[in-house]
Amino acid sequence: MPDYPVISGLITGGLGATIGSVITAIMQVTSKRSEAKANAADLVTNAAGRMIDRLDKDNAELRTAFLMLTDILDEIIDDMSADDPTKARLRKANLAAKKAL
Repeated sequence: MPDYPVISGLITGGLGATIGSVITAIMQVTSKRSEAKANAADLVTNAAGRMIDRLDKDNAELRTAFLMLTDILDEIIDDMSADDPTKARLRKANLAAKKAL
């Protein structure tokens, strides 16, 4: 069989180009998947960050409200007569609220 370097070069070159384009396509698909995963991770991280910020804000507001209520309860309990049946219950509830803070 005669040797034709031009045909051999075209076949070899074509095969190399085909393999190269397949590898390129695989790399593009892989990078797009990685990019999509990274975007999804960013979305989840940002959402979690916003949720934590909101919970921190709510917690601070609740703590402030609790402190105000326990201060008022202290005044009310002090003004109550010693024989008032609800005084012990209010004292116990106020103590529990202060411990929760």
